[in-house]
Amino acid sequence: MKNYRLFLLVFFITMLSLSVQAQTARYTISDASTMTVAGTSTLHDWTSEVKTITGYVETSDKLINKGKLKKGEDIKNVKVTVPVKSIISARGATMDNKTYEALKAEQHPEIVFDLGENTITVGSDKAFTVTSKGKLTIAGKTKEVSFPVEGKLLEDNKMSFSGSYKLNMKDYDMVPPSAMFGQIETGEEVEIKFELIVIK
Repeated sequence: MKNYRLFLLVFFITMLSLSVQAQTARYTISDASTMTVAGTSTLHDWTSEVKTITGYVETSDKLINKGKLKKGEDIKNVKVTVPVKSIISARGATMDNKTYEALKAEQHPEIVFDLGENTITVGSDKAFTVTSKGKLTIAGKTKEVSFPVEGKLLEDNKMSFSGSYKLNMKDYDMVPPSAMFGQIETGEEVEIKFELIVIK
């Protein structure tokens, strides 16, 4: 009898685990995604392109199968990782090396965003707006951030997330890059713009 009860317990725990797994859909960030980092300097504005973006978005299969995401619903988990040395400027290696130095690339080779809360504030067929809250880690320092994201349900089991976020480098204990013995200085504020395409 004890063995039978133990069998039933293990069986129900296994079924519950499989049920939870089946209800969660994981989408990975595809190569079609784009991200830029832009700022200013005393000489000219500048923009760098992020060449590598990895990570995932997890949400409920039930929400996706309905074909739309409604106000008040949420997206379970998001993680976005950017290797610092995948940030490339059209202005060449000198600019890139200044960027890597400011980001402390040798000690902290990745920029990471981890979702904390992701609540849909506006939802309709195929499109939704998300208030995204989470932890952003840059140059080894982590801060709580919040910003709006526009989302879309696409064909072929894909979704897109687009938005932007402005930050002050000094908030992350970064020293804004300079050149020509300090005659050219970059502004403290930079803007990250992104369009993440995720696929199931």
